[in-house]
Order: sequence, then structure tokens, then C-alpha cells
Amino acid sequence: MSLDRLSIRGVRNLQPLELLPAPGMNWFCGPNGAGKTSILEAIYLLARGRSFRSARIARVIQKDARALTVVARRADTENRLGVERDTDGWRGRIDGRDCQRISEFAALLPLTLIEPGSHALIDGGPERRRQFLDWQLFHVEHDYLVAWQRFARLLRQRNAALKAQASRKVLDALEPDFLRAAEAIGRARVSLVERLSGYVTDMQAELGFRLPGPLKLHYRKGHPQDTELATILQEKRDRDRERGFTQYGPHRAELVLTGNGQAAAEMSRGQQKLVAIVLLLAQYRLLAEGQSLAPILLIDDPVSELDASHLEALLAWLQRESVQSWITATSESPVPARMFHVEQGRVEPVV
Repeated sequence: MSLDRLSIRGVRNLQPLELLPAPGMNWFCGPNGAGKTSILEAIYLLARGRSFRSARIARVIQKDARALTVVARRADTENRLGVERDTDGWRGRIDGRDCQRISEFAALLPLTLIEPGSHALIDGGPERRRQFLDWQLFHVEHDYLVAWQRFARLLRQRNAALKAQASRKVLDALEPDFLRAAEAIGRARVSLVERLSGYVTDMQAELGFRLPGPLKLHYRKGHPQDTELATILQEKRDRDRERGFTQYGPHRAELVLTGNGQAAAEMSRGQQKLVAIVLLLAQYRLLAEGQSLAPILLIDDPVSELDASHLEALLAWLQRESVQSWITATSESPVPARMFHVEQGRVEPVV
């Protein structure tokens, strides 16, 4: 899967641009602050409806611009996707029709992002790793989004009842549906982790990164492993009332990563970055083999983030893989790629 056209207007310091990317490696080089990462940010915003760099869209919209627009065309399906964002909201179009559902854009433009903050997937809170699993499930299990939305709604209902000090009868009525929804989420995640583990093993071998040992993945369900969730909810109901929220369930689950018995969160920052790359590329491979629309890869500044041997291993893997990649760096690509020079917001192909 690849994009063959990309149009960006009103994004940070970027001048209006029209890009014709290659189906393989696209390398954007230029000095710091030139606007290279903003190109990746625009693609990500088109696919996910938000920036990976800022929670405030006003910081992404160019100064003095009313809104930003990003338009792209997929080469394989010729789907045309466009989004306009301003501080009041967003408007989207897919193949000429209005579309206000981010999920449709995400489904048509799956992507994997590797950026300097990716180590937070390893040393950040459990919510990041739950989101990592849920996004994969959204792409490979067609009914998962509905199941997740159902669980989230039932969790909100139970929490509202707890805060309102609802009667035992009310909670008894809410919990059967909550438990069924929780079981569906947990079952899907456990199955995914089992599949993903094999891809992680393969990816670690393909990349040859220096890590403490083979990476292992383990899913903790969000409640004691030797006790049913229904039992825990009954036993802890009074405590839940006191706190006003549900303490146990898949919303408190955790994906645990270890290497040779050492928790990945306790590894060095450099090793955490390598683990994150292995995990994210395993995600890419699983998505690529699990659906008809393979993802694209966005990789921000790997030259600065990796030492020479690990960078060489990553670039060699990219050359072997049939994937469209968008890579930023302050230097030119050491391997064959379509090159673009970025300076002061202007993007020019290097001939």
C-alpha cells in the first residue's frame, strides 16, 4: 500500500506543497526546524484525526491561517482522502463524499509511526500499551471497534452508578452486560498478544538488534489471574463505591514486556528505543499480513536516535521489505531512496 499524491496546506511552517512520493523509501532531509516532521504529522493527522506532537490543534495550524488541509490518494485503490481542521472542529471527505468518522480514515490509511518519543510505549503508563493493542485489533478484527465502544459505554454507566451511590439492585442489573463486554475485550486482546508474540520473535531476529535476550509478551487481564472478574466486582463493590469508579477490568489491563527476565521498562533508554522499534515493526508486519490494506511507515529522525550499526540494520530491513516509508533526517540517505530537501518550510525533490 502506498500514497502516490499528497497535498498539504496550512500545517506549521510548511509552504503549500504537492508531493509525488515513491512507492518505496521517501527520505526528507534538511536542518532542524525546517519542517520535515510536519510532513509526517500531516499524514498522521489525516489517518488519525489528531497530531502526534501536540494535543492542541491550534499549534499545528499555520500562523495567520484559518485552517489546515491535508489531501492524499492511495495508489492501489485510488481512494482520495481529505481533511480540513480548524480550532472549532474538522471536516473530512472520502472520494468526494462528506465523512465525519475518523474510523473510516484510519481503516483506509493504516500506518505505523516510529518517532523519538516511541520509547514511551515501553516506559510509559499501561494505557499506552492498551491503546497499542486496541489500534491493532481495530484493523484486524472488524467487530472490535463496536465491542470496545460497547465496553466503554458500559464502564461509564457502572462508574456513574458508583458515584451516585446506586443501590445494589441497580448494580446487579448493570454488571452482567458489563462482564460480557469485558470478556469480549479480554479475549480479543489475549488472542492478539499470542499472535503478536510470534511476529516480535521474528522481527527481533530479522533486525538483529542488541538486546538483553529474546523479547516476551504477557497480557495481564486487569484483575487477579486466579479470580473471576465477576467475583472481584462483587467483593470490591463497596470499595468501588467509595472511590467512585471500577477498579478492575480490561480498562486496567497491562501488556508486560521482558527480555531474558528483565522488564523492558527497566532497560536503558537506548534499549527501550530498540524494543519499541521491534514492537512497532512487529505491529506493522501483523497488520500487513492480516488485511488487504498494508500500512505505511512513518519514521522520524532515526539517524539521530540510533547508533550506526542499528541504523544500518533498520535501513537494510526497510530495503528488503515491500513497504512505503517516509523518513526524516538532517543528512542525506545512505541507501537508495527518493530524496526530498526541506528548508524553511519548502520541500523540493532532489534530482
